[in-house]
Amino acid sequence: MTKTKTEYPHDRFDDVELNVGRVGAHRAASRRRWWVPVVAVAGSSVVLIVAALATTSIIDARLNFEIPILGVTPTPTPTETVTPAITPADLTDEDLAALTITVLNGTITVGLADDAAGLLVGSGWPEATVANAAAESDLSAVIYGAVEDEGIARGIADALGIAEVQQSDMYPGARVTVLIGADFLSAAE
Repeated sequence: MTKTKTEYPHDRFDDVELNVGRVGAHRAASRRRWWVPVVAVAGSSVVLIVAALATTSIIDARLNFEIPILGVTPTPTPTETVTPAITPADLTDEDLAALTITVLNGTITVGLADDAAGLLVGSGWPEATVANAAAESDLSAVIYGAVEDEGIARGIADALGIAEVQQSDMYPGARVTVLIGADFLSAAE
């Protein structure tokens, strides 16, 4: 099979010079500047980070941008100071005579308030008034009314092995009220 040469009519492309240099797809590639895309990516990253931080600080005012290494010292948070426990030996005879203590039995165990009052007398505290609480309680607590009685309440709590000491005006009949709860059963034994 032989190929036949096909003749085409003469057109304008037949008269083009052959030595004009490279043209069209054969042009030399221009030198790319490698740093242009790097700067573009770095710049857009900085803009996005600043925009995100600004938006976050507007939305959440609690955000802290301080760097501790730069010498900014945080303000210390105030700690609650606990009033030390006062023992009967710390009080005068007049203070002990003026002190009123009520022991309330908040359990179904009969005589538990009497036992607690006996422990107090054995520790040097004045005789306490004993009664049943209006409702049962799971937790024991020592309740004081006036702020100046907190140390006395802590001393009574230490004598009975009660951890909970709180201020309340719920029991106005005595300066210090001891509520015996179900957890006192294991502490008394």
